[in-house]
Amino acid sequence: MNGDAEWQRWRREIFGDPYDVWHEGPQFTALIEAARREPAAVERMLRAGLATGDTVAAQSFTALAGAGLAPADAVSILRTALIRAGDEFRIRVAESLYALTRDPGWATPIAGVLAGSASEFVRLDAAIALAGFPPSTPLVRALATAVRDPEYLVRYHAANTLLRWSGDRRRVDGVPALFEKITDETEGAWRAAADELTSRLCP
Repeated sequence: MNGDAEWQRWRREIFGDPYDVWHEGPQFTALIEAARREPAAVERMLRAGLATGDTVAAQSFTALAGAGLAPADAVSILRTALIRAGDEFRIRVAESLYALTRDPGWATPIAGVLAGSASEFVRLDAAIALAGFPPSTPLVRALATAVRDPEYLVRYHAANTLLRWSGDRRRVDGVPALFEKITDETEGAWRAAADELTSRLCP
């Protein structure tokens, strides 16, 4: 059995039906139990999953880090995976590296996806993911640019992350003046929303 087929079999065994994993999100209870029993086997399979670019494999490292069960060389494994990672997979690998190292510099690859992905869904995913990192001047600038994105959902989620960083736990649709700006059809209104949000962080 080749590595891809073996990973797919093991993935189904540990995480369940692929549609359910996609629809509901992966559950990591069985993975953590397996890591306690057979850590070397789990590491081998997660390496195989990363080689296929599977986001579930990347997310598994975050779950194992939280349980104190990450492989000893997990950071090296993920850094290697990040070299060729793109889009959603790149986001998940960077999140796992942050979970393992607490180095906020791992937000940089995610900000790159936010700025560069052709998919609005990947860009909005990046905007959401950045909320899990501490704010920095480059990240605030990246999200302010995303508040001016042509796609509404990217603007919405970028605005939510900036609001969160400012200490405001509301969603942008709970701030009527801001919501009106990001739902406007003109770039001038989006720019005004970005300026208002960044002023909350950098008065």
